Amino acid sequence: MNEQFEDIIIPTYIINLKKREDRLTSVLKEFDGKDEFDIHIIEACEHQNGNVGLWESIVKIIKLAQTNEDDVILLIEDDHVFTDTYSKEYFISNIIGAHANGADLLLGGIGGGFNYVVPITENRFWINHFWCTQFVVIYQKFYEQILNVKFGDEDGADNVFSELTLNKMVMYPFISVQKGFGYSDIQNLNNNEDDIETCFKNANKELSFYHRKYLELIKESNI
Repeated sequence: MNEQFEDIIIPTYIINLKKREDRLTSVLKEFDGKDEFDIHIIEACEHQNGNVGLWESIVKIIKLAQTNEDDVILLIEDDHVFTDTYSKEYFISNIIGAHANGADLLLGGIGGGFNYVVPITENRFWINHFWCTQFVVIYQKFYEQILNVKFGDEDGADNVFSELTLNKMVMYPFISVQKGFGYSDIQNLNNNEDDIETCFKNANKELSFYHRKYLELIKESNI
């Protein structure tokens, strides 16, 4: 462990509908023994359109982050699951590196949605678009832009984030995927018929191709 990371703690806001106790139990288990996260449970805003309720919950979190003067926060949905790739050093080093690269958002894992990918480092890609917001690092400089969004009934948080900034990156290999609970409180706005776990597997497979090509290029350049 890099000594400079030992005392770093990330304000972590977990969105959960009060009636979804199974999800809360599941997600809290993911953070057992991980003292790098300062956990805050945020009761989700309920709305007849789940996508609107999610966005209202995100806005509530951003306002809390401003009040708390958080330089960076982690937004978590309650279907998040860590992958075996996760480590504190991998996570924190990518937060610092993405900030140095000018990122507004850093994603722990995505379910697809991208058409263009640019490797920034061995473990971090720029993407033009993404699906899924179960693990999103948000930097302070992006807070106001989120609060200024006029969110519509047909909008999705992932699509709005994607369109709101060019400065978004995803860690690869993923450190987060979504767990399927057999139901969803948010309507499918991306016309994707695959189940959520399949979406992540497909996105992982596609990004693995770019990752492999990047490593080959680096290897060739060092010969």
